[in-house]
Amino acid sequence: MDFLKKFIEGYDEQKALELMAERDYWQDVIRAEQNKLIVQEPLAGIETHYDVPCAITYIGNIKGIIPIYEFGINKENHVNTRDDLKDKEKIANSYRFLRSLSGQKIAFIVKGYDKASGLFTASRKEALDWMKKRTEEELMPGAKTLAVVRNVNPYRAIADIGGIPAILTSAEYQHGWTDDLSEHLQVGDHIMVKVLNFDKEKGRAVISRKALIPDPWENLELREKSEYMAEITGVREKGCYFRIKTKNGYVDGFLRHPRHELLNRGDKALVRILDINPEKRTIFGLYLRPLKVN
Repeated sequence: MDFLKKFIEGYDEQKALELMAERDYWQDVIRAEQNKLIVQEPLAGIETHYDVPCAITYIGNIKGIIPIYEFGINKENHVNTRDDLKDKEKIANSYRFLRSLSGQKIAFIVKGYDKASGLFTASRKEALDWMKKRTEEELMPGAKTLAVVRNVNPYRAIADIGGIPAILTSAEYQHGWTDDLSEHLQVGDHIMVKVLNFDKEKGRAVISRKALIPDPWENLELREKSEYMAEITGVREKGCYFRIKTKNGYVDGFLRHPRHELLNRGDKALVRILDINPEKRTIFGLYLRPLKVN
């Protein structure tokens, strides 16, 4: 240590000691098991142990296995109990579900450990049940809360709120048109949402991001017969949707296809506003020419 002090400029003994000390992650595993702590780590893989498919995770360098019947899938035609292991279709469906969560953080409770084999066993099902119970006590329509995206497609996203699945449709993501929700959200994204509905019997919520962001139609300052920069957000048989920026966000409109140009989603264009209907929240425009925006 004297050598380090003399010949490394900026030497910090405390930092050096922490770096050189080998951390014993078994202490973390044991503490989690004894105190029934909820741990969150990535789903690192899928293995078979004693003929049972298991999700693999780690606490530090200690490997953990979560038997598929302890994963808490809670879906029809999936493995939810030990008896379901006799059904090959349920096993196949459950494999696909595990694959969909690969790389994502999952919550679990450590159930036991074996230092000799270098493994601990865990249950995601118990962790979700505990989280869900606590969330159900507080969740109610109108509540503002944080949600984490677990699955997304062009039309809707499934987010998690404390163990409760919550549905966010593309219409509730933002004011105006959303052509493909998966272009705005990714798995793992954290979003603030408002709870629109919570069905305690089904254990599902419906949420809205749009309800928490400014409404661009309030005090709209766009003017008819004026021209604005717009982005083409959707192409349909009879015309194109476009989006114009305002002080409170974006508003959407519709225009007919130009005669001599083919527009694509993402194109920038100069658009003249022909009609604004505040009651119906519709804008009709006329395409003038393309724009090149750096």
